Parts: sequence; C-alpha cells; structure tokens
Amino acid sequence: MKATQLLKGQHREAERLFTLALSGVGDVQRVTDELTKHLLAHMLAEQVVLFPELLAIEPDLVTGACEEHTVTRFEIRCVVSTAPEDPSFRARLTALRDLVMHHVAEEEQVLLPRIEAELDEEVNERLGQQMLELFDALIAHSRRTHGAAHAPQRTATAA
Repeated sequence: MKATQLLKGQHREAERLFTLALSGVGDVQRVTDELTKHLLAHMLAEQVVLFPELLAIEPDLVTGACEEHTVTRFEIRCVVSTAPEDPSFRARLTALRDLVMHHVAEEEQVLLPRIEAELDEEVNERLGQQMLELFDALIAHSRRTHGAAHAPQRTATAA
C-alpha cells in the first residue's frame, strides 16, 4: 500500500474514533484509549519513516508537521489524564480533534499531493509498507504493555 493511501486511511480512522468518542455513546474511555494509541503510532511512523524522505522535497512542511506533532502529544496527555466524567474532558477532546483535523487537512491538501508528484510509485509503496510495519509493531507493543482490552483494532485500510 502506498504511504499516501495508508495515511488517508489512518486519517479516516482517526475521524471515526473522534466522532465515536465525542458522541458519548458506549465505552468512551476505551474509544479514547484506542484513539490516542492510534494517533501516537501514526505520528511516530510518519516521523521515523516518511518525514526523513520528505525533507528534501518540502522541508518547511515537515518542520511544521513535527511542531504540530509536539503540540498534539501535549494535547493527548491532557485528554488521557482526564476522566470522561470530568466536565473538561469533552473540551479537551474537542481541542485535540480540532488540532488533528487541521493537521490532516494540511497534509491531505499540500503534503500528500507533493508526495504523489515527487516520489515514484515504488518509493511511495516502500514507505507505506515500512510505515504500516512500524504502526503495527507500536500497536502490538501497546497491547502487550497496556492490555488487549483497550487495544485498537487494525484494518487493512485504516491501519
């Protein structure tokens, strides 16, 4: 799978999880745990595999994306340290969603089209495979260290 396809699928999965968590229906804590693990694994795979390849193509966007990842990790810590029953939980989760959706829109409108234009298909495929392998390893690690009850489920398109 191309890196660009993988990222778009992971973005859609994040959107789905945000919608579910913010709906307040079901086990909000479990969904929030799944969401935050998904986001952290996604960001790390981007930073370790994709961003080094893109520095020559779009250094300013990569630098900006890394800064956004730093802010996102801070916001994730705020969300996970707040119980769903806490009155500030929804506001914190909404702030995280808004930050992530801004990042997603920028990636999909600017960065992913540049990847498609600048990288040949073989490189895009290789990066996608490497990112998926790292993402899967990070999710598997979170299952081992935090228990299977709160682990995200991976799908071929959403990774």
